[in-house]
Amino acid sequence: MGDPSVTPARASARYEVKLGCAPERMPEVRAWIGMHPALFCTSYPPRQVNNIYLDSLDAHDLDAHLSGVGQRQKLRFRWYGEDRSDVRGMLEIKCRSGHLGWKEQYALARSFDLTHLTWQAWMAEVRALAEGPALAWLASVERPTLINAYRREYFEAAEGDVRLTIDHPMQVYDQIGYASPNVSFPVPVAPQLIVEIKAGLAAWRRLPEILAHFPLRAVRNSKYVSGMSSILAI
Repeated sequence: MGDPSVTPARASARYEVKLGCAPERMPEVRAWIGMHPALFCTSYPPRQVNNIYLDSLDAHDLDAHLSGVGQRQKLRFRWYGEDRSDVRGMLEIKCRSGHLGWKEQYALARSFDLTHLTWQAWMAEVRALAEGPALAWLASVERPTLINAYRREYFEAAEGDVRLTIDHPMQVYDQIGYASPNVSFPVPVAPQLIVEIKAGLAAWRRLPEILAHFPLRAVRNSKYVSGMSSILAI
């Protein structure tokens, strides 16, 4: 990992490391968290995370991730909970530069009924509600490509400088070629449990010490890329 002094000037930027394993190892993961010397504790109740990912017609963002471009971004609409008829969320642009990640957010001032809207109508409403930087984000995309959903558990180290999340299980819904949101026909995906550890710029030197107590391999896991790979069979 490089020196934080040469990273992008983002106050919310964090070093992000993802660890992957089979879902059957959840009891071990919980044990490692419970016995960790950093004294991780629950920081927020578990909840379902949902994302609508958007991309250009030529899949620019997907290609950037598959090509390993060092500085890349992707646009998504995120909301929480299991309801799809009264969805209130925000646009997020997730940026990454090397091991650093950060996101910029823009809340939309109304809710959506994804069980009745067409994608064309949804995109028109989102563009009508967006302002400022959000309009520039939307100008680079043409369509939703996938929806994913997963349960997330939240933990934080006692010193408050390192965060940890567990994501599992993953559901992926193909949106390419669908005129309306497809939330009925999931795409088969390989089962995986993802542990993500995030440390702010002031705490990045603690990451090797934190990771030493998790005997799991680090993975390059993008939920967007994994989902699209399953959809496109690549």
